[in-house]
Amino acid sequence: GVCVTLNNRPLPLMATSARQITAQIPPELAAGRYPLVVRNLERKTSTVANINVTLTKYAPAVIVDPVTKQAAIYHEDGSPVTKAKPTTRDRRLVMYAVGLGPTKGGRVVSGQPSPEDPPATTDAVNVYFGDKRFRQAGVVVESSMLAPGLVGIYQLNLYVPGDRMRGDDLDVTIRIGGVDSPTGGEFDPKVAVE
Repeated sequence: GVCVTLNNRPLPLMATSARQITAQIPPELAAGRYPLVVRNLERKTSTVANINVTLTKYAPAVIVDPVTKQAAIYHEDGSPVTKAKPTTRDRRLVMYAVGLGPTKGGRVVSGQPSPEDPPATTDAVNVYFGDKRFRQAGVVVESSMLAPGLVGIYQLNLYVPGDRMRGDDLDVTIRIGGVDSPTGGEFDPKVAVE
């Protein structure tokens, strides 16, 4: 019974609950400041919330598992990277994120699963495991795209070189277009590398 509009355009809703609404911002919407309105259709009330939202080209964020507090990073076999099952150096991984901005290649349609062939790829992305001021924190990003078959989720295919940092609680940072993903807070993205 909820309708969310941005700039008078209905947004595709992924999930709703009493405390949270997950919606997709249309991929073709340019950076700018827009009115966001939340309506309760069941009560036929006009507005529950009416605010202005500023959209930027990039707003990278690493997806974090709310239970383990680990970044959404997976081994090649699909199992999650955790403190109990860390990655090792010289390994390939898959990481999931949001906010990596516009894509090229495959056609993206608001509210629809992302294309597989051709994929919708992003601009150049850097990923860091550990203190990003050090060269040894850099991880090789082999590809960055909207995850095929998902809506609004980006997939980064990574390679951890042999001379990279080790630790069971390394910060994970994404940088795109000069913008870094946030660290710290309740969902501080971490990864374990041995």
